[in-house]
Amino acid sequence: MTEPRSTPLRILVADDEESMRFFVVRGLERKGYEVEAFDNGAQLIQRAQSLRFDAAVVDLKMPGPSGIDVLRELRALDPDATVLLMTAYGTIETAIEATRLGAFHYLTKPFEFAELAALLERALEHRATKRENRALRSFADGRSSLGPMVGQSEAMREIYATLETLGPATSTVLITGESGTGKELVAQALHVTSGRSGNFVAANCAGIPETLFESEFFGHEAGAFTGAVKGRPGLIARAEGGTLFLDEIGELGLANQKSLERFLQEREYTPLGSEQVTKADVRIVAATNRKLAHEVKEGRFRQELVFRLEVVPIHVQPLRERREDIGPLVAHFLRSHAQEHGARVRGLSIEAMLALTRYDWPGNVRELQNVIERLVVLHRDEHEIDVDALPPELFDPDRDRDRDAVAIAPVEGSYAQALTAFEKEWFERLLEATGGAVAEAARRSGLSRGHLHRKLRQLDVDPGRYRA
Repeated sequence: MTEPRSTPLRILVADDEESMRFFVVRGLERKGYEVEAFDNGAQLIQRAQSLRFDAAVVDLKMPGPSGIDVLRELRALDPDATVLLMTAYGTIETAIEATRLGAFHYLTKPFEFAELAALLERALEHRATKRENRALRSFADGRSSLGPMVGQSEAMREIYATLETLGPATSTVLITGESGTGKELVAQALHVTSGRSGNFVAANCAGIPETLFESEFFGHEAGAFTGAVKGRPGLIARAEGGTLFLDEIGELGLANQKSLERFLQEREYTPLGSEQVTKADVRIVAATNRKLAHEVKEGRFRQELVFRLEVVPIHVQPLRERREDIGPLVAHFLRSHAQEHGARVRGLSIEAMLALTRYDWPGNVRELQNVIERLVVLHRDEHEIDVDALPPELFDPDRDRDRDAVAIAPVEGSYAQALTAFEKEWFERLLEATGGAVAEAARRSGLSRGHLHRKLRQLDVDPGRYRA
């Protein structure tokens, strides 16, 4: 089955037969998908150009562009586009042509909805796996330039794959997540993968006075207001040809939300004190730790602005829900801070690592980074940091201290070998603690059961050994 996501998968459907559209849409919505339906291929193609979608289910014979034409257009927009074709006039030649052009499968009408649902699930799994593997290969061989983003949980893999696919597009993106999860890093990585020639310009909406927003955003001419001795370009002009990152967008006042909404609609602006209308080539990426749906309900945020910002949503999960990333993050921060401070520190004991993975990290990655830097600075001459060095709030000695535990010695091999050794030890301890119960182990680790099973097979860990 496809893994659960923070937002529903979006499926586009095109069929000129109303009863068939109803049959497909009703079934997909009952399965939890978000569905948009059209009675011709041209409308679907137009919608796909401005909207992120996960798959398309398209009739072969329709007025206007045929299903094959739609398939070609969608694959041109996204080489990984997942397309299922359906027709009442199936021939071997058409099936071969559809497969050659990249259709995942070819359904002959009439068919049972269960057949379509199973094929769609397989298609989405296939696409997700292909994107993950491509992103991971690019990280492994150094081709990826997503900057200091670290993690290999399924949540992070999905973000990597989204960034690799979304980068060249111009769609507005809304990044959500708790404070400290690394939303700005995601925005920076999105800018890098876009290949845009302009600058990455970041602005904190909470730090811009409400009365100065339009001047900061659009710029102003000399004499536009009292104190404007000379003209100044705004955020949009400074980000021309690049990316404008609007952090803490939920803090923006209602009046300024309307100005931003108008800009997103028209993609043009007029600096204060000027009559010159300027077209903008800027990609807007916004971020917030607030739940905008709640803000809309409370009357503090405009619904229309949410629609314009959330063309493509990316959610960054808190660290407590992707504990698998703690090990790689610790290794990354140890390495970077040891180099920065000229320290000898190379690792932590297994007791210390277990304490770090059990802690809930309310400050997320930012808090983890601060803790590791503090450890490196205070224990710069120690080759390995033990659990006693951790800040007391990170562990409960009665729960976490195990004097019989074997510490992982500083690893002389590669980082990959060190990570594998730690992961195997960690999963063995987890299964021991849960009596080999995979469901409970998955819950504690923040992984899906399917992902946990795959990890255990990779590490050659048998949960049966730990069952009573």
